[in-house]
Amino acid sequence: MVEALVRKLSRYAPLSHDDEAAVRALPTLPQDYAKGQQIVEEGSSPAESCVLVTGLAFRYRALPNGTRQILSLHIPGDFVDLHSFVLHPMDHSIALAVPSQVARVPHQRLMEIVAAHPQVTCGLMWDMALDAATHREWMVGLGRRDAYERLAHLFCELYYRTRMAGLLHDHRFELPLSQPELADICGLSSVHVNRSLQMMRRDGLIVTEKGWLIVPEIEKLSAAAGFDPAYLHLISRP
Repeated sequence: MVEALVRKLSRYAPLSHDDEAAVRALPTLPQDYAKGQQIVEEGSSPAESCVLVTGLAFRYRALPNGTRQILSLHIPGDFVDLHSFVLHPMDHSIALAVPSQVARVPHQRLMEIVAAHPQVTCGLMWDMALDAATHREWMVGLGRRDAYERLAHLFCELYYRTRMAGLLHDHRFELPLSQPELADICGLSSVHVNRSLQMMRRDGLIVTEKGWLIVPEIEKLSAAAGFDPAYLHLISRP
């Protein structure tokens, strides 16, 4: 987890040996959590921020009528609630889509790093800015893309994010999400999700296996989604 975080932050800012050592000194003992378990609750004021070690997490808001909107997905190596470092109380919850491991980093330790290592601070700020850019892209999808395009765009995003994290293998990545969960992400009904998945399979854009998604040709899926990866800032710093 620590090495993945070092690699990620070093993409955003030039880290010195001392900077990298400070990140590596963060608490690294992961804890096991069950599928569906909350790791951050709306209205709480955590004293720690969580790094996802294994599994898949999602940020969401629950509505009074019992429905929910999933606001973001997080893969291993992500700080899933860096917002809690500055946001009190939390205005959303975070739960796990599958059995996962999470490492918690005390805010006091983050404060010490921010004070002593400005380049690490820059990397953390960049990470939060990227999270906001991704959120804006999801808003565009919810407002202006049809069901087919929303799902295709989500799959393209996850393809590139897992590739950056070293989690893409032979054009496939883990996607242990149910159709109702995909519906909660894309603001659709399960019927629309099912229909769109069938169409994408028929068009040869995706292949689904239990818990996995295969994208034979990312260029074709990107064209179908109208996907531009610029918001992910895939190119490392000069």
